[in-house]
Amino acid sequence: TYTGSILVAVNPYQLLPIYSPEQIRLYTNKKIGEMPPHIFAIADNCYFNMQRNNKDQCCIISGESGAGKTESTKLILQFLAAISGQHSWIEQQVLEANPILEAFGNAKTIRNDNSSRFGKYIDIHFNKRGAIEGAKIEQYLLEKSRVCRQVRSARHGSCLRGAALPRELTLGLLPQAPDERNYHVFYCMLRGMTAEQKKKLGLGKATDYNYLAM
Repeated sequence: TYTGSILVAVNPYQLLPIYSPEQIRLYTNKKIGEMPPHIFAIADNCYFNMQRNNKDQCCIISGESGAGKTESTKLILQFLAAISGQHSWIEQQVLEANPILEAFGNAKTIRNDNSSRFGKYIDIHFNKRGAIEGAKIEQYLLEKSRVCRQVRSARHGSCLRGAALPRELTLGLLPQAPDERNYHVFYCMLRGMTAEQKKKLGLGKATDYNYLAM
């Protein structure tokens, strides 16, 4: 539903058939309120206000953990990439940057299996024809404590180096809380490496490390 120009949405925690290319066409170049409330309507309003008034626009997405902020951001990017006209590798790069950012900045929590543990500001650059020409993504407020939950100061150099120390060597460090995990990238790395690569680097399984204990 809308509260003025603000869209209030609830995360359904399931895939819904309302984000298809057909829906993008239905919401393109429509005024707020002309169609049922939708994240595409917000994106469309920003895009065409930018073109008509030649002024920068901003979408602020806020909510509690698990509210669907990250998915809403992806949907806005999907809409902008679709309606900007000239599809190019730049638009594809903007969309494909998300999995990389999520690997380094998202983690499993009690409330959300893919919770963003940082904030990001995405600046999309358009040319005079309204096509995406580039983008800049800034990150801030990364939850550093998720990397290593220290009881007291540890005597290992950096937290990331400590992440590769076996449990018996990580004295003074707490494992992840029940149903919580570290950042996805650590599990992806250990899962994707071959036995030979792990042996060469002296690495084991995720369950071998306090920082990654599941």
